[in-house]
Amino acid sequence: MDAFRFSPELFEHRTTIIEVLQEAGFDWLSHYSSVDPLHDVYGIEVCGIREHDDAVAIQQVLMRAFPGWRPGCLCYKDFGREPGWKAKVQRDADPPDEHWETAE
Repeated sequence: MDAFRFSPELFEHRTTIIEVLQEAGFDWLSHYSSVDPLHDVYGIEVCGIREHDDAVAIQQVLMRAFPGWRPGCLCYKDFGREPGWKAKVQRDADPPDEHWETAE
């Protein structure tokens, strides 16, 4: 995982996913609020999904679009700008949890 990696080709994947979601019957702003690239884990996430069943189906669409990638979280966010379900797929593993220690 590289927290400072920038992968511009993820924006092309984003455009493709919006088209694939449309073909699957999911419309932007009706079923979800955004599709965002995840540069650090080389992935794509769909946020602001209103219904749990839609989130599950959207994650399946993502997995079919990127068969070599792994599913990321399928979680509910009840705060911030885009409340709702979030589905993601990613090529790379999540980073290990960081543990900070202080010097004594």
